[in-house]
Amino acid sequence: MFHVKHSLEKILKELNIKKNSEKTDLLLLYLEELMRWNKKINLVSRKLTKEEILAKLIFPSLIPIKIIGKDEKILDFGAGGGIASIPSKIFKKQITLHLLEAKNKSIVFLEHISLLLDLDLKTINKFVRKTEDIEEKYDWIFVRAVNPEEIPQGLGGKILYYGKYTGDKFDSIEETAFKGNIISVLS
Repeated sequence: MFHVKHSLEKILKELNIKKNSEKTDLLLLYLEELMRWNKKINLVSRKLTKEEILAKLIFPSLIPIKIIGKDEKILDFGAGGGIASIPSKIFKKQITLHLLEAKNKSIVFLEHISLLLDLDLKTINKFVRKTEDIEEKYDWIFVRAVNPEEIPQGLGGKILYYGKYTGDKFDSIEETAFKGNIISVLS
């Protein structure tokens, strides 16, 4: 666990995120629970080690911390295990976070994490096909394992997509690269 904590602290420093032992411990607890639950309900690839999950999934999820404002409203579209948004919520507790996920098992995990880490967030258990399926509007929509072109238009502001956007439905406002990971901001 020391190696993982050291790697996390190093990445926080590289991202210029203020060191906070309590938040680092919460992120490590999230990683532990993700690994534990993943054995039963497949939240992320079971082939990934703890270090790989940290490097390939959690580290890129820390990048938005520097992009989003502290009082913004975020929808994690196709939340799965919360990889795209839980790290941001841990480091910016004042954001409003809603996690949209169609799979019941993932919702149970997300609600467990919310209680365990004392995170004020809302889970939405449904499959969204059109804008009317969601009543609220958001400042940001986080998308990781979903094609952003499948998101109904009109749910809110900018889309933060974990990857290089190559489609033509959205305009790319900016791309941020960090350690080989690209995050695209779309509008």
